Amino acid sequence: MQIRLLPLALLAFACVEAHAVEDAAPQEPTVAVERPARIRLFGQNGVGLTMYTNALCEKQYDEEIEASGSIGHYFKAMVRKKPENISIGMPETDDTRNLATRDKLWASPYYSEHPLVPGQPVRLQANIANGSGWTCNRGRGIEISFVPEPGMDYEGDMIRDFEGGHCGIALRQVAADGTVTPLVGRLMPPKCPAEPAPAPSLMVMMMDADNLQYRLAEEGAGIDELDNDEDSVEDLEEMIAEAPLAGGMPLCIVTSDDADASEFGKKLPALLEKRGVQSQVVRVDGKALAAEWGLTEQRPLNFALAEHYCRSVTRRN
Repeated sequence: MQIRLLPLALLAFACVEAHAVEDAAPQEPTVAVERPARIRLFGQNGVGLTMYTNALCEKQYDEEIEASGSIGHYFKAMVRKKPENISIGMPETDDTRNLATRDKLWASPYYSEHPLVPGQPVRLQANIANGSGWTCNRGRGIEISFVPEPGMDYEGDMIRDFEGGHCGIALRQVAADGTVTPLVGRLMPPKCPAEPAPAPSLMVMMMDADNLQYRLAEEGAGIDELDNDEDSVEDLEEMIAEAPLAGGMPLCIVTSDDADASEFGKKLPALLEKRGVQSQVVRVDGKALAAEWGLTEQRPLNFALAEHYCRSVTRRN
């Protein structure tokens, strides 16, 4: 999902001396947060590989990303339309340089790179996705999980040994010079612990000219969203009026440069002033942050990454 709000550049966070919303002026990014982790997933026809983000157990996760194995990829391979590689700047490795060696029998190998929120578990699940009848783990597939670290790069790849009847998932850490180190993953627990989620320590809003996403600062709050249009202004007013913004609790707003002229952008400063929370506001220029982290239109800044930035900044203060 994605966010959007009023245009303003990254402001150094100063919880006690934060500027009022209407007085905030664009600045160069002044609060550096180490970029998110990144993972390169290898795909090809006949391989099913799926990634689950923020996977706390087998059935609880944020996003399901199909890295390989769709029927659409198969038909593209039949007419020699290999899926394009998608990069967000990870270093080349031997596996990317020698990708063509995998291109046998319409395999059409490719890779895609994705940003990952540091500290949130990632689960990779794989199986053989062809009509040969050969499967992994009697059709149940195989899986592995790991916790990415800030600024680190990884590769995830399914390994098949048809003669030996073996399949596995290779997880590698990628250094800045492109050398790789194998990593040992872990199995994901089938059930999540029956512990209540801790209450968030801040409220996060992500807005552009079309859409507003937000997470309220309350226990177990999910991500909600509103269309950024005149018909939804009343919903915005109600949300701001009722939001659980305790004294001193940060409100982190991630914005884009076209959102200040939107319906929400014009209304928000007065709503925040009415609540008396100007000194709690931290503003972030979403486009500047995306550029700093090397994100692209294909892999844009999303709410999870924006929230990671907001939490990193507010923890420092």
